[in-house]
Amino acid sequence: MVVAILISTYMLLDPADWLYDLMDLTDMPNGFKGFLIALGVGYFALAYSAEQLLFPQLARGVGEARKKFLKHQKERKEYKLIIESMRF
Repeated sequence: MVVAILISTYMLLDPADWLYDLMDLTDMPNGFKGFLIALGVGYFALAYSAEQLLFPQLARGVGEARKKFLKHQKERKEYKLIIESMRF
């Protein structure tokens, strides 16, 4: 993922002439390049914070609602029960 980000940033900011010709890239104003980078950073920050803060709470809430409305416990996987019973 880091390599893909670095390659994309390189191609956006200052690609070599041969890469520019090979990929048929077009010129963009620097302000638009900065806007694209800001969008990428903003999306990453939003996705990371949602993954760390919002989604665990949402999953916990869905699990609680499921328990409440379906009125039955989740069954554990059989192999986990067997492994637990084999331990001393």
